[in-house]
Amino acid sequence: MKFLIFSRISFEVLDPIALIESYCFQSDFYARYDLLGNRRVEDVNRIGARISSESLQKCKRVTIETNDLRILKYDLDRFLELHNKTRDDLTKELSEKVIVKLLEIKGIGLSKATKVLHTLYPRIIPIIDDALQKEYKNKVNPQWMEEQSSQILSDYYNNFKGGDNWQNLTVVFDQTRSNNLTGLTKLRIFDILWWSYLKAKRLREQKNINWSTIKYR
Repeated sequence: MKFLIFSRISFEVLDPIALIESYCFQSDFYARYDLLGNRRVEDVNRIGARISSESLQKCKRVTIETNDLRILKYDLDRFLELHNKTRDDLTKELSEKVIVKLLEIKGIGLSKATKVLHTLYPRIIPIIDDALQKEYKNKVNPQWMEEQSSQILSDYYNNFKGGDNWQNLTVVFDQTRSNNLTGLTKLRIFDILWWSYLKAKRLREQKNINWSTIKYR
C-alpha cells in the first residue's frame, strides 16, 4: 500500500495493519497515551515530549485561552471537505493565535507544540515531529523555518486531498477499528506510518539495511 508525505515523498508499506499492530503491541505509548479518555495538557509527556512542569503550565494557559478556534471544531474528514482557501485561513489562524504563542515558551519548538495540540485535539491536529520537519526542508521547501508553521500544516493537510493516499489511509483506519484497535485517529495512524518510514529510511542509509516491510524511492 502506497502513501505520500507532503504530496511528494512516496513510500510503500506492504502490510500497514501489521506494522501498526506491532507498534502498538511493543510501544508503551499506545497503552499509556492513545487509549486515554479525557486528556490534559500534561498527558503530552506520555508520548515522550519531555516538557517541564513550568512550561506545561504555560502551554495550558495558551490552549485554554484559544480553545474556541474554528479549526478545533473539526475532525480531519470534515476539515478536508472545506474549500482550500478556507482550510488555509483556519490553519493560519491556528498558527498565529496558538502555535506562535506556544513557540515563545522556553523549551517548546514546533514538534512539542504540535504534540501538545495533538494530545488535546487528536482528530484534527497532527504531530509535526523534528524528523518530519527535516524531510520537509530537504525535499519540499528549503527556505522554511518553524515559525512558518502554517505552511507546513497546509502542505500536510493538502497531502490527503485526492488520490490513493486518503483512500489507503481510510482503509487502514477502518480495518484497525474492525480489529477493535481503538484510540487511533487517522492522524495518529498516519503519524505511525510516516515515523516508521523515516526511521527505516535513516537506518537503511546508515546501515544499508534492506527492509522487506517498508520501501521508499
